Amino acid sequence: MKKEIQQWLIFKAAAIFIMAISVGFIYAVYFYMEMVNVKSLIIQGDIIEFSGKVIICMGGIPMFIWMFFFAFRILIKKGPGTIKTKTFIGSVWGGISIVAFFAGFIAAFVIPFILMVSPYTSCNIGKYSSYYVINPELCKTIVPDQWVMK
Repeated sequence: MKKEIQQWLIFKAAAIFIMAISVGFIYAVYFYMEMVNVKSLIIQGDIIEFSGKVIICMGGIPMFIWMFFFAFRILIKKGPGTIKTKTFIGSVWGGISIVAFFAGFIAAFVIPFILMVSPYTSCNIGKYSSYYVINPELCKTIVPDQWVMK
């Protein structure tokens, strides 16, 4: 009986921990990472800000959403142990999560090559290394503000 209670507590604590990590990751990506650079890639104005880390993290968001709900299922399950049955939506979302993560990972490495053959020039100076501009003189007008809560 005591062993079952310990196992139950461990599973519930692990589920709460996984849920907290998932929410923390999504919160950090959404509020602390510059999503402007993703928009600037799509709009393609005079200045593009690109960071592969942001693309990879955005690709990982569906996986953390899946982890959150998987942990939530463990949290509301009666008794100790893992969940024995799979749900259709969980399987589909898990597949979408894996595809999104790998697509973000691959895009983070492919986009710099696309930017190299485009008319954009990298600023390549310290804080400005993630900026690509049409005219190199625009590098002097950029004011970088990374990892600031908006």
